[in-house]
Amino acid sequence: MHGDLHLGQCLRSPSGDWSLIDFEGEPARPLAERRMPQPAVRDVAAMLRSFDYAARSADPPRPDWAEHCRAAYCSGYAEAAGTDPRTDPVMLRAYETDKAVYEVLYEARHRPQWLPVPLAAVRRLAGPDRP
Repeated sequence: MHGDLHLGQCLRSPSGDWSLIDFEGEPARPLAERRMPQPAVRDVAAMLRSFDYAARSADPPRPDWAEHCRAAYCSGYAEAAGTDPRTDPVMLRAYETDKAVYEVLYEARHRPQWLPVPLAAVRRLAGPDRP
């Protein structure tokens, strides 16, 4: 687990098989940190963040689609792994918040036009109605 799993690293073959590529982790983190084993929920949180990016790149943005994907992904993960990441919402929220804050810094430095995506996530995750 490297904490940087996202939709751009998931490839589906014409036969329907899935492959994951790019296991280097977040490039801005030190190599020693990227080599340390991480909880699987960290990659789950990173993938949940990826759904936000995909949904907000649509015209018009589709946050409802992201919520549907988040629920389906967690359900599929639970079925495959035998543990549902939503059973520890505090841990999932912490890793998702960590990822969103990382994204705020990344977007501010490299793609300011995308800054609203992680900022919306930080607001959502900080709110009392966080699902």
